[in-house]
Amino acid sequence: MKEIDKYAIEECGIPAIDLMENAGRAVAVEAEKLVSKGRAAVFCGYGNNGGDGLVAARFLFKDGYDVTVFFIGKPKSLSPETNSNLEKILTLGLKPEFISKEEEISGAFEKLGKPDVIIDAIFGIGIKGKLEDFYIKVIGKINSIDVPVISADVPSGLDADTGSALPVAVKARATVTFGHPKAGFKSTDAEKYLGNLIVADIGFPQPGASRVKAPRKEKSVRLRTGRKGIVKSGHPWIFKQQLLKTDAAIKPGDIIKVFDASGKFMGRGYYNPRSDIAIRMFTGSDEVIDDNFISDKIKKAAGKRDKIAALTNAYRVVFSEADGLPGLIIDTYRDTAVFQMLTLGMDKLKPLVLEGIRQVLVPAYIYEKSVSPFRKLEGLKDVASWHGGTGSGLIEISEGKAKFLVDIEKGHKTGFYLDQRKSRMAIGDFCKNKKVLDLFCYTGGFSVWCALGGAEYTRGIDIKEDWLSLGRKNAALNGVGGKIEFMKADAFEAVKKACDSGEKFDIIIVDPPSFLKNRESLASASKGYAELNLLAMKALAEGGILATFSCSHNMPNAAFSAILKDTAAKAGKKMAIIKRCHQAEDHPIVKSIPETEYLKGYFLKINSL
Repeated sequence: MKEIDKYAIEECGIPAIDLMENAGRAVAVEAEKLVSKGRAAVFCGYGNNGGDGLVAARFLFKDGYDVTVFFIGKPKSLSPETNSNLEKILTLGLKPEFISKEEEISGAFEKLGKPDVIIDAIFGIGIKGKLEDFYIKVIGKINSIDVPVISADVPSGLDADTGSALPVAVKARATVTFGHPKAGFKSTDAEKYLGNLIVADIGFPQPGASRVKAPRKEKSVRLRTGRKGIVKSGHPWIFKQQLLKTDAAIKPGDIIKVFDASGKFMGRGYYNPRSDIAIRMFTGSDEVIDDNFISDKIKKAAGKRDKIAALTNAYRVVFSEADGLPGLIIDTYRDTAVFQMLTLGMDKLKPLVLEGIRQVLVPAYIYEKSVSPFRKLEGLKDVASWHGGTGSGLIEISEGKAKFLVDIEKGHKTGFYLDQRKSRMAIGDFCKNKKVLDLFCYTGGFSVWCALGGAEYTRGIDIKEDWLSLGRKNAALNGVGGKIEFMKADAFEAVKKACDSGEKFDIIIVDPPSFLKNRESLASASKGYAELNLLAMKALAEGGILATFSCSHNMPNAAFSAILKDTAAKAGKKMAIIKRCHQAEDHPIVKSIPETEYLKGYFLKINSL
């Protein structure tokens, strides 16, 4: 269909999005003539033909059909028009399934069963040469289902120029071709694949009508002049107020080119006007954001973690902006990759990310845990689902000499606080024969390491019983179940109760969730940190150790340190820094992106004045 696209867009002035709309509607109309209602399966490729299939799926769905959409083949970048139509079916609640490997084919078709009609929009006219075994098997499965098949433009697997199968092709009940019959359709070989041939009206002008050239250009934005348009060197964020001009055709989530006020090219990123951070940059180079780009970024990020993999089989592989993939988190837990999409622009690249994960990490299972308040700000709903085979939601991991069960489906974040690995492993060195209080203990990470370090008694406090239950299992897994008591309680109330009763601990761990969601709440969050650490200092035995943390990038280390100093003075204590704590190495800190340095903490020795 490339020649048709070129003629329609450049010579006739038909917008590409209209061309696709007309083609997809024509396919849907013919499908409804064959089967008035029922179940429709739509098989799409990643080219414009796939976009035609998405349009047909949308029309059939709105007309009352039960529609299942499949993307077939190795994921790659979608054209803006195909991407736009993907967005439209997603808003209808139609969630495509992806078949990219031979081992996924049988399971997908077994799950599909026997629909009432099939739309074939896998290949257009560009397919040449012998088909890969993957496509041969897919086409074989389609042909084995005894239902009417409507092919869009050309039956998939058929050479449009010769009419020969390569070596197989979809056997259609009807072929809705666009613009004109293809040269190969005259061949007698093509007859058994074409079925009833319909030449669809996709908006070409009548003979004699004027032609208007409408060349396409990449969407772009330009920044303001002066200080308002200055972007911090090396920082990937561009804010709304920094933009001077944006192409009217840009849609939320689109990949765009960025120019400074003088017209100098600055790079490519994705755009979302719903967020104060209007653009998140991928690159400062003139490179295409496609499947190769995404895979290369994942490969480079994974390579930086080689040494960590020798210590643990659970670590962060991709850390968003720090690894050049803003809005994307990928964690690995033994044989399972867990990923999060936090932004619209990254969410639209999900097929490419999935393929990159499969190619680079080669996990047995892939689980999406795109659950975050940030998604609502981006105009996205939360998503939690398996991609491909369903693995175990409860995974046993190793971390040095410790073992932990991680609940990737019901747990917080992707299942475990991987960023605290260094501090967990360090705390045990101070615990021999000590009494420990672990506040906000979650599933017992710090508690287990304290017990393994020789703590005489550890009390883990958290508010959620499910997490405490998993903490008890983790203690048993490490043979320290008799040394840890997990108690359901509010952390503030638990440490206050210890203070009021005069109970003392040798070590207290304060690792709360973020109190600080934005800089505007710094004052109120500071009060919370101060109150909690004041109570902890009062509950410590003389010369005890306070291990205290803040995990918000909105809380600068200078502010956190000042809170601790002021709190110690108020408690009548003096403190000495034993250890300064940072996030683990798999959460790299990029100095030009201060937000990547979010976790800060101290091991403090507390004495009376």
